[in-house]
Amino acid sequence: MTAATVAFRATIIASICIASGTLHAQSVERPVLKEGDKWAYSVRVDENKADIMRSSTRNWEASITRAGLQTIILASKPVDSNLPPTEASLNADWSVTRSLNGKNTVTSRPYDFPMKPGKTWKLETLENKPDAQAKTQKITLQYTVVGWEDVKVPAGTFKALKIEAEGEWQKEFETRGASANSAVGAATTGATVVIQSHAAFTPPPVSGRIYRAFWYSPEIKRDVKLVTEDMTGNGTLSKRTTEELESFSVQ
Repeated sequence: MTAATVAFRATIIASICIASGTLHAQSVERPVLKEGDKWAYSVRVDENKADIMRSSTRNWEASITRAGLQTIILASKPVDSNLPPTEASLNADWSVTRSLNGKNTVTSRPYDFPMKPGKTWKLETLENKPDAQAKTQKITLQYTVVGWEDVKVPAGTFKALKIEAEGEWQKEFETRGASANSAVGAATTGATVVIQSHAAFTPPPVSGRIYRAFWYSPEIKRDVKLVTEDMTGNGTLSKRTTEELESFSVQ
């Protein structure tokens, strides 16, 4: 091999490395979502029930039925279901807005376009009366764009930008009022009434950790893989959901 050949090959390799590095350094812009874009995912749910992890897997399909400048309508349903799909309104950057304490509030923001490795953002929500027993529920998530990875899923191998979110949930409870229960029991000397009373009390607040990971592919306009984990107050995994892309068709 001549010196000229060695130099030529070194130049080609260097050019490829520079091009690859430039590609991965570029910002990922918000996708242009279009009516008819569709995806199919395999969704596995591992859930802790009575200290036993139970798993289930189901395939889901989703498609955009209306694409606007700011919002989209996403229709989704299990592949094996004969029921019509459920349609939901999402923002065009895949964030979710819903009514929270009487105001429209962004409650989910997996992506913050434009994105590139190192970018961070924070999402914090506080909901009053999330259920009959709770007074407030607060969720805090800190997002970080980790970097590019090659991700293998059933639909193939994709160059994807990994985003991680770490955070916690906190719940405070309403005060439970005083109560009294009575019961009548028969005795040899006659009927006996037993009354049990409970003073008003407020259950202590509880909290737990949250983990989210998204692998976003510009090629398919959304994540090729997603992992969510919710932990109890003592650190035990209560639920894990793993979604992997099975197929897609985008314009």
